[in-house]
Amino acid sequence: MENTENELGVKFPDSFRKKMMKSNGGGVEVSTDYFEIHPFYDTSDKNRIKRTCNSILHETKIAREHYQLPENLIVIGNNGGGDVLVYKTEKEGSINNAVYWLDHETEELVLAAKDFGELNQSV
Repeated sequence: MENTENELGVKFPDSFRKKMMKSNGGGVEVSTDYFEIHPFYDTSDKNRIKRTCNSILHETKIAREHYQLPENLIVIGNNGGGDVLVYKTEKEGSINNAVYWLDHETEELVLAAKDFGELNQSV
């Protein structure tokens, strides 16, 4: 987690950090849609490397390079249909607790929850 935060120059909100320390991934429901949460990259063994290759850092870099994702957004999940779940960063690298969903068709940023802990979690 710390490596990703250092690389992106941010510190994730406590509710997100706590959830990721327990499961490092999983999924959440946003409205009527399901978003898979990207894990933090884990190099502790071969299986964890394979399981975490779609990490938050990797997915954010890909979205910025290939899909013109704004630099102030960090991808934390996707719905498999092109929409992504994101955090917004502020100028000094802080992240507001609010979680957004970026609609790939309209490019509209929609508030998903005021805090990650408010989202219905599923495994």
